[in-house]
Amino acid sequence: MTTSLTSNLPVLVSARPLTHAPRVELADSAADWDEYVAHHPRATMYHLHAWKTVAERVYGMHAPFLVARDTAGGPIRGVLPLVRVPRPFAAYLTTGIFGSYGPLLADDAQYSRALLGEAKRMVDRGHASFLHLKLLGDAPEHTALERRDVWVTALLSLGDDPDALWKRLRSPMRTKVRQAQRAGLVVDYGRQWTDDFYDVLSENMLRKGSPIYGRRFMRELLDALGDRADVVVLRQGDRVVTGALIAWFNGTMLVPFVSSRPSSFHLRPNNLLYWELARRALSLGLSTLDFGSSMRDSSGLRFKESWCPRIEPIGSYVYARRGPAPELAPVDGALARNVVKVWSHLPANVAETLGPVICRWIA
Repeated sequence: MTTSLTSNLPVLVSARPLTHAPRVELADSAADWDEYVAHHPRATMYHLHAWKTVAERVYGMHAPFLVARDTAGGPIRGVLPLVRVPRPFAAYLTTGIFGSYGPLLADDAQYSRALLGEAKRMVDRGHASFLHLKLLGDAPEHTALERRDVWVTALLSLGDDPDALWKRLRSPMRTKVRQAQRAGLVVDYGRQWTDDFYDVLSENMLRKGSPIYGRRFMRELLDALGDRADVVVLRQGDRVVTGALIAWFNGTMLVPFVSSRPSSFHLRPNNLLYWELARRALSLGLSTLDFGSSMRDSSGLRFKESWCPRIEPIGSYVYARRGPAPELAPVDGALARNVVKVWSHLPANVAETLGPVICRWIA
């Protein structure tokens, strides 16, 4: 797949002579991009070219995925996925949509600095009002990026045996998993459950006053990820009460989207769901379960911490064209509370229609 330069995308040029510094340009081959990612030891599912495909097809976003090379047409030495989020009055560039994160992938620091330098120049040239990089690990030195610590992820080392993992769990966790099993919750896998999971997710996000991504987004993401992704649900009889979209890559299972019906919380569905995900990850030969991003000190993070995972910060590195970069955490003010309240009372069909439009601005 070739990425064409459109009129509102800047032409990328190396800042220094090509013989003395890396050359940074737009990725022109999905296969070459994914081949580099597949061979990088720190790569995650969020680095795959599939996210560019989905952002462009579903939301019409520009996704200028950057590659660093020594010379034109030479081997890729580093990659930086970028997506332009067209928020009204303040469009911004970020390393992925909807909670994605990962290390900066490059052969060494000179390629990392070259990629970050080009991303900052895109902001300086007016392609966006600011840059937001969501990175595991530190950014290279001397890049003039401001770091903020808002989010973390929880990583559970699985070992190689489900019985041993079960014994590692705290007694209260095992009790809650058994409680869900005794309630008759049954696990099912397969993409035939996509709409059922989406209905659960939509109900819960409407209750919370959050815009929903759109059914097309879920379907396109599953298609783009191919055999690296699946849908899992727990049902009680014919009623699906919880579920997740899961994906795996480079030894790790990730859970980018998960939700449960509030009316089922007393059944402990989330405890059983994550236990089943750990078992599935082990059956696939994976070593780590990544619970996904959470805000520091949130209730979601406290649930994840009950599994005794390793907590790793997701560094938010920001750069603005002029003035201070905006706050990244949700604003706990009257306006925000009122927006949530209004959205949570929308008819479900209206929220379903408007959700993808709003999500295009807040990815």
